[in-house]
Amino acid sequence: MPQLTAVIVDDEERPRQALAKLVERTQPQVTVTGMAPNVPEGVELVRRLAPDVIFLDIEMGEHSGFDLLRSLGERPPYVIFTTAHESYALTAIRFSALAFLLKPVDKDELSTAIRKAQQAVHGANQIGMVEMLLRNMDRSHGERPLAMPVSDGFQMVNMNEIVLCVSDGNYTTLHLRDNKSMMVSRPIGHLEELLREHFIRVHNEHLVNRKHITRYIRGEGGEVVLSNGMNIAVSRRKKQELMAALDLI
Repeated sequence: MPQLTAVIVDDEERPRQALAKLVERTQPQVTVTGMAPNVPEGVELVRRLAPDVIFLDIEMGEHSGFDLLRSLGERPPYVIFTTAHESYALTAIRFSALAFLLKPVDKDELSTAIRKAQQAVHGANQIGMVEMLLRNMDRSHGERPLAMPVSDGFQMVNMNEIVLCVSDGNYTTLHLRDNKSMMVSRPIGHLEELLREHFIRVHNEHLVNRKHITRYIRGEGGEVVLSNGMNIAVSRRKKQELMAALDLI
C-alpha cells in the first residue's frame, strides 16, 4: 500500500494533538505534514501542502468542514470527517458513503479508515460522493434538491417530489409525484435517516412522505392512501407512531 501524507483541521487543540499522536503511533504509512485550527487556515494549508488525506472536523465555530470542502473546488484530498456527536451532518456523511471517525478516535476505526484511503486516494468515486454530500447538506426546505446515488452517478430530486420509498434489498425504489420512479443504490434505512424530518416508516418495506398522505383507513394496522393513489399497509407496531406523526391521537 502507498505512503500517505495527511493534514488535520480541527478548532480544538487537544483533539488535534491526540489524533496526530495516534496516527504517528499506529499508522507508520501515514505522515501528518500539518495542522490547522480553522477553515481559512485549513484551506491555505491544503493548497500549500497538497496532502493525500485530510482529517476534517465537521463543526468549527462559525465555519464547518463543508465550507472548507467547497473552497477547495472539484478535487479535494481524500476526506475523513471527525466529530464528537451525532448530527444531521453525520447522517448525510453516512448516506454519501464517506469515511468518518467519532471522537475520541478509536485506533481500530482509524486503521479501517486509512486502509480505505489507501485504496481510494483521488478516486473519481470519492469526488462524486463529496459532491453528493455538499448538495445534501443544503436541505432546509422540501423544494431543495437532494442528490440520490444511482447506478451511474447521482440524480437530483426535490424532497417534496418523493411520494414513497420502497425497500428492495440494498436498493430503494423512489416513487415520485409525476408517477415516475427511480432506483437508488442505498438501503431504505439510510433513506429513513436522511429524510426522517419529513417521512415516516409505516412498514419495514415502506417509507412515506407525510405531505403525500391524503387519507388513513382504519384497520389492525390500517392503510394510508397517498397522493398518487397508492394504498400502503401500516404495520401494527408502526400504527401509534403514524398516529402521533399525523396528530391523530
